[in-house]
Amino acid sequence: MAAAPVRHPPNVLFNLAGVVLIVGGIGLTLYGFADILRVMDEFDPFRGDGPPVAVADGAALIFWGIIIFTIGRYFWRGARRRGARDRFGRLLIIAGYLLVGAGLDAGAHAGVQLWNGRTGDDMQSAVLHALLMFLLWAVPGGVLATIGFRLADEVALATAEANAGL
Repeated sequence: MAAAPVRHPPNVLFNLAGVVLIVGGIGLTLYGFADILRVMDEFDPFRGDGPPVAVADGAALIFWGIIIFTIGRYFWRGARRRGARDRFGRLLIIAGYLLVGAGLDAGAHAGVQLWNGRTGDDMQSAVLHALLMFLLWAVPGGVLATIGFRLADEVALATAEANAGL
């Protein structure tokens, strides 16, 4: 029979850091949504040009807000856990999420160039550039986070799913 995990009193600093990051992440996400709506309200689709790069800035704020929120959740969940293995695992998870966030940021900013494409080749080049920018950051981040999940005996709190809708 497996022993029940030991419940330690929570580490107040981890709880405090978790709450600050959770609240900050929510605020950053809401600010990103407001920023995108502001930019899109100023955009005139009949002029023939795409929205400015500020749309990518707003999207990046949303991504970063969600990632900061998630990192705050890992701090909050780790407040009762102890041990070097758990702490190192959480550090790897956080580093992984930060790299994935950098990939989402770079991919969003590179993807905006799609609106500037005049030909199919220009658009294809913009999509490939955005995908490569994302993958260069996100693949190492995913590897670090996976190792961290195993070390900390943790689960992924932020996941994404793609569906072609076919």
